[in-house]
Amino acid sequence: MSKHLLSPDDHDRHTKRRKKTTTHDNKDQQPSLLEQLPYELLTTIFIHSSNAQLPLVNRTFYYALYHCPEDVKLQWLLHRDKYVMGLALERGLRYRFFNQRLLDRFDAMHGTPIRLDNKMLPPHLFAECDPQRHDLVVKLLERGASPHKPQGYPLIKSAQIGNLAMIKSLVAFGADPTAKDNMALRVCAARDNKELVNYFLSDLGVKPDSETLKACVRKDLWDMVNLLIAHGAVPDLSTINCT
Repeated sequence: MSKHLLSPDDHDRHTKRRKKTTTHDNKDQQPSLLEQLPYELLTTIFIHSSNAQLPLVNRTFYYALYHCPEDVKLQWLLHRDKYVMGLALERGLRYRFFNQRLLDRFDAMHGTPIRLDNKMLPPHLFAECDPQRHDLVVKLLERGASPHKPQGYPLIKSAQIGNLAMIKSLVAFGADPTAKDNMALRVCAARDNKELVNYFLSDLGVKPDSETLKACVRKDLWDMVNLLIAHGAVPDLSTINCT
């Protein structure tokens, strides 16, 4: 295990920045004694605190949590869940610092890949188009993680931000492209994303509905309206009233 929570230089810079900030905000306020401890001691407290939430409620430790070496992150995640590997992994995935290297470290300690059968993937993994996040999601899906919990969110959010690669991976692992009444198709159609719409309509055979049609009519997306009609969407009186 690394002896460093932050490197000595990082720790000193952060302490000086905290002092400068607190002096500017309140001349009488100073960093706590805890925050001024040597980094070696901070590392031990960080990992072995009886209150595993300490890094989340103390600003210095919260900063350190995201910048400390991966072996310190690993030890903290394991210690807070009493070294129950599956639980520590599942809860560790909720943090944005979790990456493929940490996953590999968990596997190395466990001896075999840790299963995540039907577990929900953290929403932050779908917040942006990031190849590294996509690769991590695929690894988690291969371990049995759910491609649709909760209520189709992974696919819908991926459609919303235009992440076709993620959508294809989720569908390959069993995500329902029609979840929540075709919501994934609706959000990409309403954003005039023809590439995604064609994928849902032509490749996946999703049938466009009147709600998707109305969403496009409201935004005057007439090329998209014609595309939906060409794939079977039927305008009705409520669609006409949207114009």
